[in-house]
Amino acid sequence: MMRLLLNKLAPAIAGLMVAGIPIFASAELSAADKIEITRAETYLNELKTMQAEFLQIDAYGGVTKGDVYMRRPGRMRFEYSPPAQILVVADGTWLVFHDKELKETTRLPLFSTPVSVLLKDEIKLSGDVTVTNVENDGKTLRITLVDTDNPDEGSIMLVFADEPLKLRQWLVTDPQNNVTSISIGNIQRNLKLRPELFTFFDSDYQ
Repeated sequence: MMRLLLNKLAPAIAGLMVAGIPIFASAELSAADKIEITRAETYLNELKTMQAEFLQIDAYGGVTKGDVYMRRPGRMRFEYSPPAQILVVADGTWLVFHDKELKETTRLPLFSTPVSVLLKDEIKLSGDVTVTNVENDGKTLRITLVDTDNPDEGSIMLVFADEPLKLRQWLVTDPQNNVTSISIGNIQRNLKLRPELFTFFDSDYQ
């Protein structure tokens, strides 16, 4: 049953955590790169809460959508729209994946997943994460990150629209170089969100 659950959850999990891929040595960051990283850190640290619509596209072209809620530190919720039967909740400790159809739940340590980079109390794109690439074409800023201690576990790319800076997307790549993307739109920033959005009790869904 758990294997079936994980298979059904795979598209959701892919957008939030990374399987192992080979990471190649990156060029040393330039002074301009470091300025862009600082801009991204400032933006993310000012984003205390968020509500948005999301669109997820998996490596096979499957499309799901829904609403996402975020409250730093440590809280996030993805409500997938029908026909998807998935609910994802970060409660500050766990990243919880619930399959409403199967009535099965799995939990992963939140801060072992790359999405946690967006949820820390103080966001720094250094230290426990390492920036491997920075690109800015004048309209879009892309920053690629890996776990500093375990770079072979994969990478996540944060994509920002520029002028003004806004988080628009993150992309995850699997061992076969398949890409899953989550794009966000209709973003509402720094609004009050109900605490119960970020709790999950199995008894509520039995």
